[in-house]
Parts: sequence; structure tokens; C-alpha cells
Amino acid sequence: MPPDVQGDSLKRSSVPVAQTDLKTKSAYSLSGVFGVILLMVVPTLLRFLLIGRFDLDNDEAHYYMYAVHPDFSFFDHPLMIGLLVSKGMEWWGQTELGVRFFAPVLFLLSSILLAMIAWRLLPDGKFVLTVLLLLNAVPLFGLLGATLMLPDDPLSVFWLLYLLVLLNGIRIFPRATWVSKLGIWSLLGLIFGLALLSKYNGILLPAITLGIMASQKTLRPFLREPWPWAGLALGFAFAWPLFYWNWMHGEASFLFQARHGLGPFAFKWVAFYQMVLGQIGYISPILWVLIIISLFSLTRLTKKMGESPERLSWIVVLWFAAGPLVFFNLIGLVHPILPHWPALGYMSGLLVLGYTYHRSSETFQKWVRAGAGLGFAMTVLVLLQVTNDVLVLPASFPHAIRVNASYPFIHTESRPVPPWVDITNDLFGYKRLAHHLSEEGDTDKTRWAFFDSDHFNTSDELAFYLHAPEKTLCLTPEPTQFDYWTSPSHFLGTNGIFISTDKYPTDPRKLYPPGTFRNIIPETPYPIYRNGRLARIFYVYRLIHLERLPWTKGAQIP
Repeated sequence: MPPDVQGDSLKRSSVPVAQTDLKTKSAYSLSGVFGVILLMVVPTLLRFLLIGRFDLDNDEAHYYMYAVHPDFSFFDHPLMIGLLVSKGMEWWGQTELGVRFFAPVLFLLSSILLAMIAWRLLPDGKFVLTVLLLLNAVPLFGLLGATLMLPDDPLSVFWLLYLLVLLNGIRIFPRATWVSKLGIWSLLGLIFGLALLSKYNGILLPAITLGIMASQKTLRPFLREPWPWAGLALGFAFAWPLFYWNWMHGEASFLFQARHGLGPFAFKWVAFYQMVLGQIGYISPILWVLIIISLFSLTRLTKKMGESPERLSWIVVLWFAAGPLVFFNLIGLVHPILPHWPALGYMSGLLVLGYTYHRSSETFQKWVRAGAGLGFAMTVLVLLQVTNDVLVLPASFPHAIRVNASYPFIHTESRPVPPWVDITNDLFGYKRLAHHLSEEGDTDKTRWAFFDSDHFNTSDELAFYLHAPEKTLCLTPEPTQFDYWTSPSHFLGTNGIFISTDKYPTDPRKLYPPGTFRNIIPETPYPIYRNGRLARIFYVYRLIHLERLPWTKGAQIP
């Protein structure tokens, strides 16, 4: 073909090819957007159908007590969770749905923010969809964090919102006016204040920000400006209810959190491997390993990127992922921590894992898909266990193994497996117990003026299901939040009911000093069954005539 004819042919053919590519990209973009919306809306609707089907978790019952005792803060958490539960019950009544209403809502907001961050880092619909799939595949997020009402739920929203604003802020700082800088740092300060009012973990936000800016030479000069410090001061000022409550109560919450999270320091193997295995179980084993690998992989990659906005953005994400993981696991070396404390590090780490998946080999991608599949399978299994009790615990487990020189050469000693090993049993029983007590007439306030336990979670559940938050006590030698609510002195000379469980099997006759009650009468234990299998046991005691308070604690209400 002559050159001019060939060129003319290429010109004619290039138009439809370009149009075809544009249509393909447009169709892919629309399908990606549809997929993202579908992945947010459908699971949210399913979670709303689920959250009213089982009793309150122990912690949720505690936050119900926050809601019915509004205050500037509380002994073990700030006020945000109480405000949200209160508003949910205002709309849906004192029900499981009312307490949990904002859990799916807040998870939806977190999903939207995570999608926006993912798009900010890499404007690719496949990457955003991958991150959201991973978020829903992790049992800690897609199930527990999306259906149970916990302080981590609002904290996740403010954590991700802070990250999104910071990622946008560091891009414009070099050319921003002082007005823009003041606005960005003020916004970050307000978000930090809201995070701190949600959970004490929010204090990591300014610490991580300081670490990022101090470690990056392009950001270091901004630390000499007043705006970051003004934003930090604004955040602390916005969180004034937390500091006011502690000032009014002798720094009780700060001291409790310091003891709870930091001391005493002593390495214990059992507590350490329980902490690590707990995190692996919450995240799912394959995804946990892949997140750790991805963090190291991206750390090496950023060293090769050179100075660029993309590199700086990923360094910020790495800090937000590694910061909580390193901080809490280092504490875990010398003091037991709960496995969910580093959760926001893993949530930020999903961005890193999604990015590694996007640019990695097919082998790594297969492992990510396998990890997501395992995570979804674990989530479904937990759901089936909660709704249908499909897993049957063994009757016993090996406790000790001894090798003999003669037959039988191996001797095994076993212990029975208690029902509370299945943690889903914690979500059942109190509603039936309340009905049982009501049928017996034991909730007649002329006979039984108060309800008591030595474990605050048990007292919280009694308060919710007996509809008696002002008549429920937690009489223990150690201080609890109950010491700031209803004083036991109001019930001197009256009778009460004491409840303990097979998980916390306390006998009040041994707990309380002689002379506390005129008499303590044990009743027949009340067992709870699921599908014909024993799930838990309640121990009921009659507390006859409260003679005097067993312990005097300065925090008690007069």
C-alpha cells in the first residue's frame, strides 16, 4: 500500500479505536462505581437485619449505662459512645437495635472515607474496590466493628477522616497561605478532639503526625510555624469534657487507663501469645501475614521512589498503619493488652495491602484472594455460630500428657471444656434470665430493691434486661464506673438479688465481709441452653437486708 494511502487508512481507523477505548474505560468506570456502591449498601442493609437478633455484648450493656447516666466523661471511656447509644435508643427504644443502631452507620461512614483515601492515593476503581473487599473480609471490621456498638466505631470514622485531611494538607502546604494552613490545622485539631472524645487511642493522631513531620525534611520546616501547635491546642480544648470530668474526680479515668494499659511491666509468655494469636484471629491468619509483608515491602519501595508527592502520601499511610501496631505490641511485651487495641493500624494497613496487591505478581494476588476468602468464611462461620450454634465444643481437652515406660505408653489427662470458651455464648442468656426472674415475681421492688454482681459487665446486663439502671449495683473492693452512679447507701435496710455466672462464679457469702447482709440465700442455678446444649449457668442469691456497706470508696455518690 502506498504511504499516503496507508497513513490515511490509519487516520480513519484511529477514530473508532479511540472511541472504543473511551467507551471501554467509561463502562469499566461505571461498573467500578456500581461495585463500590453495592459493596457498601448491601452489607449495611444485612447488618441492620442482624443487629437485633442477639443479646447485648457485655461491653455494649456497659455503654447502655453510659447512655442512661449522661456525663462529661466516664471512668473507663470518654463520652462519645454514650451519646450515640442514647440517640439510638431515642429513635428505636431500649432494644438491641436501639443500642447498636449507629454501628452499621459508622462502619458505612468509615467505608466511604477509606474509599476516598484509596482514590486519593491511587485513582483506580479496581484498587478502591480491592480495599473495600479486604475491609469487609476482615472479621474484626466487617463483622464485629460493623454490628457491635463499641468506642472503636466512632474512633474509626475520625481516624480515617483525619488521615484524609492530612493527606490533602501535605500536598498543598508548600504553596498554601497562612490562612489555608490555619484552616487545615484547625480542622485536624477538631477531628483530633472528636477522636479523643471517642477513645483514648485518639492521642496517637498528633503523635503520629509529629513523627511524620519530624522524619520528612520537606515537612520539617512547618513544625517551626505556629499553625500545627495551634491546631493541637484546639483539639485538646475541644476535648475539654474529658479533662473536666477527670479534674472533678481526681484524675480517676487517667489513672485507670494508665494502670489498665501500661503497668505493671512484666513479660508473660501466655499473655503475649494470646495477644498475638488474638490479633491473627481477628484479622484472619493469611491477611494478617500479608499485611505485615506489605508494610515491609512498601517501606523498601518508598526508599526508591525519590522525593515525590506519591512517596510522601504512602509514608503518611505507613505511619498510620505501623504506628498503632508498633506502639501497642511493644506495650504487649511488658504488659497484657487486648488484641483489638491496634485495630486502626490494621485498617490503615489494608490500604498498603491493596496497593501491594495492585502492583504485585499473580502469586501474591492469589494469596490475597485466598486470605480474603478465608476471612469471609470465618465471618460466615461466626454468624452461623451466633444465629444457629453450629459448632459443638468437645467435652474435654488434653491438660497433661505423660510418657510411660510400659503400656499404655502415653497417658493423657483431660479437663472439661467450659461453655464460656465459646465467646458467642456471651450474647445469650440475660434476656431469658430477666424473664425467669419476672415469672417468679423476683423483680417485685417491694421484695427486691436492688440487683447486684461483683463483675461490672454482669451488672450492666442486669440493668438493661431488668430495666433497672438506677437499682443495679456492682459491689466490689476495686473502683468501677458504678461507684459514680448509684450509691449503695440508698439501699441500706433493703433486700437484693446477686447474680454471678459460670464464667465469673463468685459466691457472695465469700465475697462480702460478715455483717454486710443479714442473710445470703443461694437459689437453684439457672442454666441457659442453645439447641439443647448448655451455654451458660446463672447463679442466683438472695441478699437479705443490707446492714452496712462492705467497702468505703471515695468515688461513691453521696
